[in-house]
Amino acid sequence: MYLSHLDTARAVQRTFARAGVPIALSQGMRPKPRLSLPLPLPVGAAGCEELAVVEVPPDLPGPAGALRELRAAAPPGLIPAAVIVVGEQHPRPQALEARYTCVLEGDAGAVQAAVERYATEVSVVRERVSPKGRRTLDLKDYVVHAAAEAVPGGARLSFSIRHRDDGAARPQELIDLIATWAEVDPVMRGLKRRRIIWKGLPPGPSLGAERSVSR
Repeated sequence: MYLSHLDTARAVQRTFARAGVPIALSQGMRPKPRLSLPLPLPVGAAGCEELAVVEVPPDLPGPAGALRELRAAAPPGLIPAAVIVVGEQHPRPQALEARYTCVLEGDAGAVQAAVERYATEVSVVRERVSPKGRRTLDLKDYVVHAAAEAVPGGARLSFSIRHRDDGAARPQELIDLIATWAEVDPVMRGLKRRRIIWKGLPPGPSLGAERSVSR
């Protein structure tokens, strides 16, 4: 099952409603729930340890009880992992780095050689075309810790994407590059975002968090 970013936000909102945990509303003529998913998933990707920022009234029970109710109300595939209370703050977490894995189908040896080549390149400039125009970016500024291991039917890629002030690379851009160098079709399966390192998020269970980071 694939959900868009908006559908995922609605699923989280409805989980809170079923759990009996109210969400605070914005001010104005058309109040909206104060709920956000700070880093949308790429199309077709699954996520682990994803983050939702939700503002709730101050008189609710503790995080342990809220987490228990949310888990009981959540639909299949959406499993609340932890509740972090930030008090009176209004956090604006910023993603610093996201870790991905996927399986690229084809000759595993060729894929591993392509990943090794990527590690030795000083610069890998790619062109991105969008309705806003054309843009070039150097993948080496964004994609780090790339590795590959042989698995049945292909190779499992793992890599991290740095999120900078000027944006981030897309997982598909690295996958297309490696497939081109390995001379295999860019057919991947099981794309999963396994971990995100955040700035501006209080440390909590199983969440990558940093209070301050210089880059």
